[in-house]
Amino acid sequence: MVKRRNNQLPNNLSQLQNLIKRDTVSYKEEFMLQYEHYKALLKVFWQNPIQINKKLDELVMFIAQVAHCYPDILSGYAQELIDLLNSHNTVLDPSMRMTFCRALILLRNKNLLQATDLLSLFFQLLRCNDKALRDFLQSHIVTDIKNLNSKHKNAQLNTTLQNFMFSMLKDSNPKAAKLSLDIMIELYKKNIWNDTKTVNVISTACFSKVTKVVVTALKFFVSSNVTKEDEEDSDSDDEPNTKEVAMANKVNKKTRKREKQLKKVKQLVQKSKKKKAAAPVYNFSAL
Repeated sequence: MVKRRNNQLPNNLSQLQNLIKRDTVSYKEEFMLQYEHYKALLKVFWQNPIQINKKLDELVMFIAQVAHCYPDILSGYAQELIDLLNSHNTVLDPSMRMTFCRALILLRNKNLLQATDLLSLFFQLLRCNDKALRDFLQSHIVTDIKNLNSKHKNAQLNTTLQNFMFSMLKDSNPKAAKLSLDIMIELYKKNIWNDTKTVNVISTACFSKVTKVVVTALKFFVSSNVTKEDEEDSDSDDEPNTKEVAMANKVNKKTRKREKQLKKVKQLVQKSKKKKAAAPVYNFSAL
């Protein structure tokens, strides 16, 4: 049994965390004191989620770190954080919001939270006007999906997430729609999601009302369809321009707004291609 130092407990959360991991049973009482404190602070926080509560911030991470030691007691802990983020994600202080997300990732890494529950929440949080958070969530989403498919393709999970991403591409928030597309393209390029459904979902982005989404989707298809051999043998830019126009004609309606959008798309694609000496080759047999 680990020797107690009562003068340093239970206020020293870092030390208590280490002691609990080494001797879960002996320090259950100290943990419960902190857990009850957390629940009291959380109840108050719900009434005013705009505030910054450093003590709650510390306790949220502390509990997430030792959650695997008391799975029965903390069976509803993850859902408490999910509910809070779902209800108040746009008004939370950025640092508090990030803490809640980090705590949920810790629970996910300990297999105390289902991937679909966390990823669906994180996609919703892409709407937040917080670039640091969006970048953080995007990185985690790609990494988690990659890990889930590292040994073998998880078809059922992938289908569920792809359906969710498809709905996010239609989201009224342009940032969320664009990031969802970026994630799908990154997963495709990493050969994690390179099936028919992924390509077809990406293709629907060509019909988006958001210009940046249309540009990203067209650049993906245009650059991916040009092989290295074609680039080496080609002495002019006529071929890629033809492909751009062909794709755009399928996508855009004959309106002034669409004509302006098409012109902007072509300019951006052309600018991008000039920056790259060669583009990676992808297998579009899925199409």
